Amino acid sequence: MLNDKLSRRSFLKAAGVGVAATSALSLLSFTKWRKESSEKSEVSKIPTQCQGCGANRCGIYVYVKNGRIWKIEGNPKANNNPGSVCPRGHGFIHGLYDIHRVKQPLKKTENNTFVPISWEEAFKEIAIRLNLIIMENGPQSVFWLQYPMANAALSFRFMHALGSPNTASHGSTCYVARNAAFNVTYGGLPYIDMKNSRYIIIVGRNPAAGIRLDQLTDLMYAKNNGAKVVVVDPRHSETAVLANDWLPVNPGTDLALLLAMIYVIIDENLYDREFVENNTVGFDKLQDSIVTYPPEWAEKVCHIPKDTIYRIAREFAANKPHALVHRGYHGGYGAGYINSFQTARAVAIINALAGNFERTGGLYMPLKPELGELKEGGHPSPEIPKVPKADGSGIPGRYPLGSYSDGISHAIPELALSGDLSAGFIYHTNPLRTNPNPKRVITGYRKLQLLVTIDCVMSETASISDYVLPESFFLERDDAVDTVHSLKTGQVSIVQQIVKPMFDTKPLLDILVGLSKGLGIEKYFNFTQEEANALRLKPFGITVEDLKKEGVMNVGEAWRDGFKPPKTKSGKVEIYSEKLSALNIDPLPNWIAPLTNPDPADRSSFRLLHGKQSAQTNAMTFHIPMLRQLSLRTDMIRLWINRSRAEELNIKDGDNVLIESDIGRGVMKVRVTEGLHPSCVWMPSGYGGFSKHLDNSYGVGLSYNDFLPTYFDPVVGHVMANEIIVRIKKV
Repeated sequence: MLNDKLSRRSFLKAAGVGVAATSALSLLSFTKWRKESSEKSEVSKIPTQCQGCGANRCGIYVYVKNGRIWKIEGNPKANNNPGSVCPRGHGFIHGLYDIHRVKQPLKKTENNTFVPISWEEAFKEIAIRLNLIIMENGPQSVFWLQYPMANAALSFRFMHALGSPNTASHGSTCYVARNAAFNVTYGGLPYIDMKNSRYIIIVGRNPAAGIRLDQLTDLMYAKNNGAKVVVVDPRHSETAVLANDWLPVNPGTDLALLLAMIYVIIDENLYDREFVENNTVGFDKLQDSIVTYPPEWAEKVCHIPKDTIYRIAREFAANKPHALVHRGYHGGYGAGYINSFQTARAVAIINALAGNFERTGGLYMPLKPELGELKEGGHPSPEIPKVPKADGSGIPGRYPLGSYSDGISHAIPELALSGDLSAGFIYHTNPLRTNPNPKRVITGYRKLQLLVTIDCVMSETASISDYVLPESFFLERDDAVDTVHSLKTGQVSIVQQIVKPMFDTKPLLDILVGLSKGLGIEKYFNFTQEEANALRLKPFGITVEDLKKEGVMNVGEAWRDGFKPPKTKSGKVEIYSEKLSALNIDPLPNWIAPLTNPDPADRSSFRLLHGKQSAQTNAMTFHIPMLRQLSLRTDMIRLWINRSRAEELNIKDGDNVLIESDIGRGVMKVRVTEGLHPSCVWMPSGYGGFSKHLDNSYGVGLSYNDFLPTYFDPVVGHVMANEIIVRIKKV
């Protein structure tokens, strides 16, 4: 018999040969197929904008091969990312093929599961429920929350057509303090000409891991041309690695450092006298108030030696006007501390003392082009509702400098619990993960009578919504013409469809058109995206076809060096602000201590800081498998702790620690380092997913929002994201 003649050894040998032969044939076959396929395949290269972070919207070229996305590369014409793409962008394109995508509209059932429904059913049911809510509670009981996108105007249009002013972005958790301070001082938010600067001070900002790729490019260009770079940050960040000086400031005391630098510049007559006399107001009042903030005072507060403060201030002034203090973003003073607004004011003012406004190597106002409007094509615009915003943005006595367009997103749960808000739409954001105190957020959002989320995946917020409407992935849709790349040249850019939608999904405009019919506001949505884009481009004589070929196009004249009056009431840089005085807000920056501080008697007490890593953005990317693996394989998800403090607590590198605040607790692996101020620990952001529908990110890492109580800064209502005190112990 065959079995008798074939020993186990000879069988394995024969089998091995067979497998090898088969493998060889397979390999030859695959190699041949790949070669033939490669030779026969047509590769198309199509420009569009990345949506991996939503904010920078980098210009990219997408390569399509055999009907699938092959790769992307940066569009060299795009001001925000000249020819480059970050890891998030490269990873995010795989979201197109993500197995977790929502493939059709979903409706939540009574037992909190979801069932598919048609678009027609979804539009009809949502409209019926929304109409009843508006009849009972008024249109102002409806809100819309979104990440700022090129098509934000569509959601404003939708809400205004309903009669509600309650739109919001994530701004109150990110940048509103900075924006408000620069608006008061300069009448807008200037940009930074780091590329041509000779002396660059960066306070609490980390361009080397952030989302503005042009800033890292410009920083390296300036450094290679001999510019000096000073990084003020409690953590030795990726940008601090590139700096000439790293100043590990005591967290929350950047304002003290800046006040002391202003003191030196004024006391030693190092400021640009001609600029100050001709182009600013209120210098004399600043001169009187700053005398109380010498470096000898500041070093006790900010932990930077007085000699260093004198040296940095003198070096900065010696390089004026080609010197700048970075305008910042989220870290440091975007929405960090109770003193963030006045810290940003101090940044704005110290730049003015250098006379660098509208100067090469200093600050300048981006040349944002004015897009054409829908009404020019016969499409009426709804009136802006006259009722005030429910969150108090821009209302004296509440949050007087709060932004109308950004609103206060983390106020929504309270407004839902109080009954001021009854229904809402969430678009391209995830407040259950990006707002503080998730238990409070969940409780508030569940109180709503109707919650609709428009997203590509079942995020934490989508998971508790009544309806989930799947938007087409950005590679599957056309979006609104954009001006986000406008800097020294005005630029228009566009998101365009690269491949056909894989599932039963729709772009935002089609979703709004569908909803509008049942809500009686369809007259405001009687246009296509193509028509709207053509009207937006009309002032520039550019067609949609032209822009789709290029992805990004310059419009208007380029920026020129030379002072141009800022759009303030006085037409000058307002060092002293009459507007702030009228609102009973300090019209000059003066020292304000942080709201919270670690307990000096408790060696386990720390301030919890957070920041971006180059592989993750907020809550948008951690479900992408490739980016998740990048974080795990490089061991990026760790809590940083200062070595001396770790030794006091018998904590070693790689240990797990329990982190506790007044509202949350969690366990995380630590990284012991010399590169962190001893009073704080630092947590990377972008992790801590808890949507059970996204099993690849569920339970991976923690979020600082798990430990952040609910705060509202009194000037703009921001979240005060760094006012977190935690206790740490080894487990």
